[in-house]
Amino acid sequence: MILNLKIPPDSTFLSQIIYEGMIYALQSNHGASFSLNEVNLSNDFLKRAYGNMNDERISEISIKFTGNDKVNKIIENLGIRKKIPKKNYRELLKILREIHQNISINRNNIVLQTKIGNKDIFLDTPENSDLVAPQLFKIDRYTGISTMEMGLISEQLTLKASLEVILIGLMGIYSSYITTVRQQKNTYYYFVFMSPEEIISLLSSGDRYKLINVYSIKELLRDILSVTLKSSIVGEIAILEVILNTKIRSELESKSLDKVNFVVFKISPEGQTYKIYETIPITVYRRPMFYEVLSSMHVKNADKVCEVLYEALSPDGVVMKTLESFNFKNKYDECEIILRGVLGLYRFVSLSDAQGLFQFLRSLEDACSIIKNNEKARYRIYEYANIQKELSYAL
Repeated sequence: MILNLKIPPDSTFLSQIIYEGMIYALQSNHGASFSLNEVNLSNDFLKRAYGNMNDERISEISIKFTGNDKVNKIIENLGIRKKIPKKNYRELLKILREIHQNISINRNNIVLQTKIGNKDIFLDTPENSDLVAPQLFKIDRYTGISTMEMGLISEQLTLKASLEVILIGLMGIYSSYITTVRQQKNTYYYFVFMSPEEIISLLSSGDRYKLINVYSIKELLRDILSVTLKSSIVGEIAILEVILNTKIRSELESKSLDKVNFVVFKISPEGQTYKIYETIPITVYRRPMFYEVLSSMHVKNADKVCEVLYEALSPDGVVMKTLESFNFKNKYDECEIILRGVLGLYRFVSLSDAQGLFQFLRSLEDACSIIKNNEKARYRIYEYANIQKELSYAL
């Protein structure tokens, strides 16, 4: 089975889920070969990929369909007379996992492309694109297609795809979904993808061993983010915890990877569709750039500094509990100064700005001053002071 890659890897959600779905299939397809323009997979690659899905992981996916999604058509096209009991991607993937033996391809060629014809956009050859794509595939609102130049500015285009392309995109959703976070009345879905540049580099290399290694880093990153995003009031804190995580750096070391680039999408359902609220680039390094700053400060053990900072940002620690109080009616008196300190720490680890580290240290001192006369906050003074002590030893 040959996949012709005519959709370039880019920063759109559609491109990301299709390429991630393909990479998910590649890392478990032993005889596969690939380049930037073409992927050669076994004819049963979809059957294998869905058969390899983890039931527990599927059960964690809580993305709801919108009112316009006609996903039962996907099941019907596989010759299965079965209705999806609940309107969410978990139930769809669960059924596809159960019936994976029925997934077969009767073609030698799939063309991943965006082709406009009449009032439709096709994600495969027009003659094979007979299914309306789910709304999650349309979240970009056709970014990159110049409707003005083509005289389609007032037209409403329907995104259509072949069964095979939709199944590939669904694999991308499965392999890249992190978690769902509910804040007051809003619901946010988080996904992590390899950056377009990373995907281009991987496919250009044709190196399946490298692809498997990078995919395993993504899996580790997804696991870490599934915990940190639930307790982070701003995305920068989640990134901080990733960069400071010693396990990721150890994995990069063991796989001889200097760095890997990712991007996190924050998405929310909105009416009959979805909206992209934020995209957050994340680069994980075997030796983070701020290590050079620590070396210039004559710090003997940079790893120990990272461990102390990582522990300071643990979900159950005083820093995160203080930031969590932003959601309370009576927030902690020192929460704003601690937030500024944490954002300073983010500048330190992401931009190698040493002043950010000192700002974090000052924020701990200032927090103690603010609450020194508050008897109920006495335990927080002790915990802030303990972080200062541990950092002073490490530095």
